[in-house]
Amino acid sequence: MRRILSELTLLRCSNCGSDLGGLSTDVIFYCSECGRCWISGERLSPVSIEFVRPGGPDSILLPFWKIDATVTILNRISRKKSSASAAGRPRVFTGSERGLTESDSGSRLVRFIFPAFSTSLILSTGVRMHSENFLPEKTEHGKRFRVIGGSVGRDDAVLLTRAVAVGVEVNRSDFLASVDLEIAVSSAGIYAIGCTPEKNVLKINGSEIGILYAAINDSDEILKQNQVFSD
Repeated sequence: MRRILSELTLLRCSNCGSDLGGLSTDVIFYCSECGRCWISGERLSPVSIEFVRPGGPDSILLPFWKIDATVTILNRISRKKSSASAAGRPRVFTGSERGLTESDSGSRLVRFIFPAFSTSLILSTGVRMHSENFLPEKTEHGKRFRVIGGSVGRDDAVLLTRAVAVGVEVNRSDFLASVDLEIAVSSAGIYAIGCTPEKNVLKINGSEIGILYAAINDSDEILKQNQVFSD
C-alpha cells in the first residue's frame, strides 16, 4: 500500500484483484494478469495502454505518454540565418530588415509521445519521437508483459506536453526567434514501447533513438526486470 495525501491506496488491480508491482517511485501500474493499466492519485484510476514494437526476449517494455492535443500557434516569429549590420546614421529598423518574419497562426491536432519514466532527456526524446510513426500492435493472445518505471503522472504529462510542443517548434528547419502557443489536451494514454538494452543506452526498437542509462533515474532497477514472464 502507498500513502498519498494522508490516505492509503491499495496497490491492487481494481478489475481482477491482482497485486500491482512496480518501483518505489511508480505512479503508473500495469496489471499483467488482466492487461489493465492504472494511474495512482487519491485512488487508482484507469488509463488506456497500447503496445508498440514489443520486440524479442531481450526487450524491456517502458511506459511512454501518448498525448493527443490541439496546438494553437498564437504568434511565431522566425529570423534569417544572418542579416546585414547597420551602417551610417542611426535609424529604426523594421522587422523584415532585421530578418524577422511572422508566420501564419493557426491550430492543428498533434500527437506527442515522450517518456513516462523519470529521465533528464524527456523533452529531447519527445521532440525526436515526434517525427516518427509509432503505431500500436496487437499482442499475442495469452502473452503476459511487465511494464514498469511509470513515475510521471498525468498532470505532469500535460505540463510536459507544452514544453515538448515548444521544442518541436524550435527544432523546425527555420530559425526561430519567438513562439507563443496554447495546448488543449484531448486524450492521454500510455504506450508501452519495447526498448533494447545496448552498451550505454536503451534503444527504442525500430528507431535510431537511444536514451542514456546515465539519464534514467531508475535504470538499474528497470534493467533487472524481464519484459515477458511466465506464471
